[in-house]
Amino acid sequence: MASAGHCPPLPVDGLGVRYTRRSDPAVGITGRASLIRSVVLAAVVVSFLLAATASGQNTTGVFGPEVTPGERSAEVRVAFAPRSDGSEARVASRIHYQHAVTDTLRLRAVLQGADRPGGSDFDFDFVQFEAQWQFLEDETHGWDSALRLDGQIAQDRADLTNLHWSNDVPLGESWVLRGILLAGFQIGDSRASGLFLQTRASLRYKLSPNYSLQVQVFNLYGSTANMPAGQNQNHSVGPAVAGKLGRGWSFEASTLFGVTRAAPDADLRLFLTKAF
Repeated sequence: MASAGHCPPLPVDGLGVRYTRRSDPAVGITGRASLIRSVVLAAVVVSFLLAATASGQNTTGVFGPEVTPGERSAEVRVAFAPRSDGSEARVASRIHYQHAVTDTLRLRAVLQGADRPGGSDFDFDFVQFEAQWQFLEDETHGWDSALRLDGQIAQDRADLTNLHWSNDVPLGESWVLRGILLAGFQIGDSRASGLFLQTRASLRYKLSPNYSLQVQVFNLYGSTANMPAGQNQNHSVGPAVAGKLGRGWSFEASTLFGVTRAAPDADLRLFLTKAF
């Protein structure tokens, strides 16, 4: 029997949420967990409904700089564009495997395919290899920062080499601001000249240890050799929800909405990750 000054541990459910005793005067964690699940489910449903007029695909993410020692995981990503304005429904999907080979260096291999009009049911799109090096840590520097170098071998277009600079800046216990700067150049006979510039950003709010909500922004500016005007650049923004499902599984569901003429009307995306 527990002494008056010490209570036994609270029971834990399948999501790692501890239940509150009836005598606890605080709001019950069980009720809070139920509310969080309802919010997450509603956000996912709304994202799917809002993507009903989607016309393009974006399988990239606002990736973080942190490298977890010993990490090994695989991820599947799917981006869907339903039939709209006379265009056929399209889907792009990718799979990657990553492994942190040291405490600060992570390697990743990516394979992407796409369902293209006039082609076979599913066509090869590109293969990509990445190396990410984290050189700043929040614990000692106040923020996380990393560089990622990747090379992409593509089908029916120029190959790419990109350098990314990713940063996480904590804004308190529940908020994190993430920003990425990307510069790349094309390789091959069909290459275009100049550096191709992008930025990505997200503002994340942690609902609980298992769930978070985000606003994500993607900006593709074009080549420095022939920078297009603002409405001819590709800029999009949208909501995202991420969560842990237990047993090493996690997900991210998001919708991006184009804010310029060159951007797709919307992209519906689902990422599913398994950690080993």
